[in-house]
Amino acid sequence: MDEEISFFDRPAVRATIKFVLLLALYFVLGFGIPNSDRAFSGLFWDTVFCMLGLVLWTIFFSQFILPVRKLGDRLAIFDRMMAYFSGFHGPAIFIENGNIRARQDEREKHGPGVLWLDHASAAILRTATRFTRTIGPGVHFTKRDEYVAASVDLHTLTQTVGPNDNENPFTVPKEDENYLRIQDSGLETRGMTRDGIQVIATISVTFSIAAEESGGSDMLYSYNAENVRKVITESMIQGIKTDQPVWSSMPAKMAVDIWREHISRFRLNQLFEIPAGENKTNLQLIAGLLKDRMSMDIVKDLDEFGNFTGRTTPSPESKKLKDMGIKVLGVNVKRIIFPPEIEERLVKKWTTLWEKNAKKEREQIDQERRIREEKGQIDAQIEFANIITSEFQTTLPRNKRHAVYLFTHSTSQSVIRNLGLIKKMPKSDTSALTEIARWLKGNQ
Repeated sequence: MDEEISFFDRPAVRATIKFVLLLALYFVLGFGIPNSDRAFSGLFWDTVFCMLGLVLWTIFFSQFILPVRKLGDRLAIFDRMMAYFSGFHGPAIFIENGNIRARQDEREKHGPGVLWLDHASAAILRTATRFTRTIGPGVHFTKRDEYVAASVDLHTLTQTVGPNDNENPFTVPKEDENYLRIQDSGLETRGMTRDGIQVIATISVTFSIAAEESGGSDMLYSYNAENVRKVITESMIQGIKTDQPVWSSMPAKMAVDIWREHISRFRLNQLFEIPAGENKTNLQLIAGLLKDRMSMDIVKDLDEFGNFTGRTTPSPESKKLKDMGIKVLGVNVKRIIFPPEIEERLVKKWTTLWEKNAKKEREQIDQERRIREEKGQIDAQIEFANIITSEFQTTLPRNKRHAVYLFTHSTSQSVIRNLGLIKKMPKSDTSALTEIARWLKGNQ
């Protein structure tokens, strides 16, 4: 804390000295006025009524300064107002989205003060020797020598580690002014496959302070005092600056460690293979395991060669984050970067595989088309046979000529009933079928 203000520089002391001097001057001048006793008596009562009015109007107007409901809070506002008049008041601070909105000299005051936190802010208070309490959204009153140690944002936040979308640590020239920064960002997530290939990733972690388990809170952003305390104290232990909303970098660091651990269990070509019984590549499975390890108590066990063992194992990362009061909502591997020669090799390999797969798929499509054509012909023959023999189910042929008549008559009737077919056939063909059937019927 900054050094104490000297006694005579305090506003209350200066105001008192001025008041005493003016009062003394009034008395000195009043001795020369006739009936001075009556004048002094009137002055006394004027002073009493003035002070009483000051107190009453302060009580009245203080009720409209801050959104409070309890009687104790209303009295606390009045107390802070009187402290303000006397010059012994503490800081009046507004915290928005975890950011402290106050002048520097306001934050340096030591008296009893007031804090107003919006719906997405929380903070922890302290004295010079210890932490005192954790506060959430709403109005809070601080005691003498109690001040904000650090504040946090209750919004869901996202941390991203690794190179930006348009940056490549493997190809950036040394002459680039951002060369060192890009190299440092690549080192943050650089991993090594089992066959010694360097892989750099851009990883984002979405998380928030773990909220209350019950859903009874009416606040827009759930507030859990214990988890807020854990997050702030853990962040301060890590040396994070407290002049802005504090957030631990632990989730992003954990995601990178898990990424390196899993990528080291696979060879380069295995990353793009789909293991038996799965519908995702190993690279996609690694991305899923990152979130599982950071949000689930029990996860699938993976051996040193990237194979699922069928067993489960506790997740130390999830336990650590819960102990810190943090809940991970999502982990995303946004980008994978390989050395240029590896990328070129992968592109050639994928191009060759694509050509082979395309040729194989073309042959498969041609084969399926031939099979469907043959099946269609067989189905058509069966359907035609059913049509021309439909009248045999009700009428038995007396001789060969009668049988030919039944065949022809069934065919002509099926054509007449099929509107789609009769539109495509010339009228002469349908007329010929009808004439043949009529001739056969007359010459049985």
